[in-house]
Amino acid sequence: MQPAVLRKNVFTRTYVLCAVFYLFLAGSAYAGNFGIGTHGGYGGLKYEENSDAFGGDIESEAKLDTVLFGFSGEYSFVKPKNFFTGLVTDYTFGLKGEEAWEEDDILIQTNDVGLFGQFYDLRFGYKNSLDRFYYRAYLSGGWDGIHFRRKNFAFSDSSMSGDVITEDFSLWRAGAGLGLGYNFGKWAADMRAAYSYYFDGDVRNSSHRGLVFDTDGICFDAGIGLMREMTREIGLYLGGSYTLIELNESDVKQEIIRHGNIITRRDTVFPDSRTQIITGMVNVTYHF
Repeated sequence: MQPAVLRKNVFTRTYVLCAVFYLFLAGSAYAGNFGIGTHGGYGGLKYEENSDAFGGDIESEAKLDTVLFGFSGEYSFVKPKNFFTGLVTDYTFGLKGEEAWEEDDILIQTNDVGLFGQFYDLRFGYKNSLDRFYYRAYLSGGWDGIHFRRKNFAFSDSSMSGDVITEDFSLWRAGAGLGLGYNFGKWAADMRAAYSYYFDGDVRNSSHRGLVFDTDGICFDAGIGLMREMTREIGLYLGGSYTLIELNESDVKQEIIRHGNIITRRDTVFPDSRTQIITGMVNVTYHF
């Protein structure tokens, strides 16, 4: 997918999610029930692929330093009491790292890799407290997009390639989440976990033009940390976050390659993939 087309699709999906979010609020907004926040973090990302669709066991692994930031908004309904809706966005930058490919445990290729991920999550749920203990549960849906950029390919015969290959994931998901916490004075211990199923996933790779690989999979997200009430309106959160994304191998597709008058066909596939992101997080919220 070309960058301009990718940006257009992202903006379209973002607009749809924001429009749905504000429709929830239309006609029921009261001052004092809104909360907004911004968050950021730094950590590491590990990306792996593996497939034996064509006989040999092919595996890849890449580790990248990662910067993450995002925004959130939440509205608590007056009626029905204790229900809320919210929108959370995350933007992840996987800084340049090296990716290594092996076939049957023999190194066959290395290349540089970087990525940009964007995650949009719309939530609707219920929250309440019992003395110092508080909790929230919600249903969620959203869209995740991940863009890979690979270059500086080196093969087992030491030859180099100047090609740049991009790969784009477009993933729609639905799931649920749970948050728990315990207040002690102006501090609170807080933890959360969410699980989603990717029911519709497309993968496009610039080295396989015209092919769209279908996939599905799961996403697990969790965090734990401490919250501090700075003022009545402002809160600060310090903690850690873990995200796991697992995508299933696609069906084998046939690619048609033309070199002048010569036409060849080859089979190709999107392999099983696994992404893990671990970051330290800071979150500032404001309630009004």
